[in-house]
Amino acid sequence: MSQRPTAKSLTPAQRRAVVASDPATGELAGSPATGAALRDRGLAVAYGPAGRYYLTEAGLAVREELREESVPVSPESPAATPAAATRPAPATPAGQAGAAGSGAFAAATGDGPPREEAPGLRAAAVARAWAGLLEIRRVTDGSAGTGPGAPAPWERARMVWAVSLALEAAGVPPSAVDAGGRRTRAGYRVLDSGEPGAVRVEWRGPTASAGRERAERELRVCAERLTGCGWEALLYWGARRIPFLLVTPGVP
Repeated sequence: MSQRPTAKSLTPAQRRAVVASDPATGELAGSPATGAALRDRGLAVAYGPAGRYYLTEAGLAVREELREESVPVSPESPAATPAAATRPAPATPAGQAGAAGSGAFAAATGDGPPREEAPGLRAAAVARAWAGLLEIRRVTDGSAGTGPGAPAPWERARMVWAVSLALEAAGVPPSAVDAGGRRTRAGYRVLDSGEPGAVRVEWRGPTASAGRERAERELRVCAERLTGCGWEALLYWGARRIPFLLVTPGVP
């Protein structure tokens, strides 16, 4: 039985590509030749017509190994700083989930400012992130098959990020707020539900555009889109009969 390649067995170009891979999706940053070489070693897989490569579980393990090797040692202590303290968090549940400058795709949760980039650029970024997420599902548990499959364990650990991406990838617009916290656009809002393994989806917007009837109608659309993305979404009514969705991972 062949052993998994280790970080020390990689070429400098392969090491750089693995370390610089997208923290959220595992998409490689190197050349196609480097991606193909990592694929041949079982550390990456090709996905999509554009020839993009994504790290497999073995590749993700090598990335962690490389990052641990690169942790600086403090002059006051011979022990290295824990690697977790130096790694960017790929899915912070904030208005734009995914820390700026971390290289991770920033999922729009509906609590952030309006997007400033051109619509076409944003749509392309969302499509790439969604393709990467489907690849994570396929690689980790083989659930994707010919359809979207069920959310992978990686998604279940960062559900606000994953559900936000699924909604935007399905064509549902996120809400947005200005610097003063006022809603400037009607759309979905994803937040923690307070219940294990579930997130809450609301339809929020400026006062004039966020009536209960419209919110219920739009949330039913969200539920349908999420079901098509591998999630289960049930409609509930909260205080003052305000509707919301409770979203949980679907069953394969």
